[in-house]
Amino acid sequence: MNGKTIESIFGTNAGIVWEALSKNGPKNIADLVKITSLSREEVFGALGWLGRENKIELQKRGRAMVFSLSEWESRLAAIAPADASPRDQPSSKSRRMPRKKARGSKAKAAGLNMEALKKALDFIQTEFDANREPTPDQASKEAGMGSRQLGKALSKLDIKSESVRRGSKSIRIYPIAYKARVWELAALDADGLQRLIDARQSAIKNEPESSSEKYTVFD
Repeated sequence: MNGKTIESIFGTNAGIVWEALSKNGPKNIADLVKITSLSREEVFGALGWLGRENKIELQKRGRAMVFSLSEWESRLAAIAPADASPRDQPSSKSRRMPRKKARGSKAKAAGLNMEALKKALDFIQTEFDANREPTPDQASKEAGMGSRQLGKALSKLDIKSESVRRGSKSIRIYPIAYKARVWELAALDADGLQRLIDARQSAIKNEPESSSEKYTVFD
C-alpha cells in the first residue's frame, strides 16, 4: 500500500500520518504533529485507524512512546514504488499485467462476489444514515448473497453483527457504531474492496511474531 491507498480507505489524516512514518521512521506524537501540521486530536484519530488495522506499532523508549509502521507494512511501503512504475508505461505488456493480477485476486477470494459485497455495504450505509441498524438477513437479501457468506466477508473488514434484544425477541444487527467504518468502505469500488481483503489476508499470513518490546496498539 501507499499513502494514497491508505487515504482512500481510512481517510486523509491516516494517509498523511502513514506517509510521515514511512518517510521519517519512528516518531512520537509531538514529532508527528510538527511533521504533518495536524492537531494532536487528528494525529490520535489517524493512529487509531492505523492501529486497528495492525499497520503501526508502539515502542517504549524510556518514558517516550514512539510510533512506527509495522514490519509488514514497512515491506509493503518499500515494494509499492517498484510495483507502480511498470503500470505507468504505455506498452501493451504493462496494460496486460493488472488483468493477470485481477484473476489471481479473484482466486484468492474463494468465490466471494465483490459486487454483492459492495451492494451490502451501500445498503448498510443507507440504513445507518437513517439511524437504523439493519439485520444480516436484510443486508444479505439486498446484496443477493447468503447471510453467512456476507457475515464472513464483512468480518474480514472488521464489521461484525451483534445480538440485541428487541422486545421479547433476540435478533442480530449491524450496530451503528460501525458507521464511520462503513462510510469508508462504501467509498471503495468492487476492485478496491478486493484489494483491501487480499492485502489484509496477505498481511495476516506473513505477519511476523511480535517481541515483548514491540506490540500493536489499539487492539
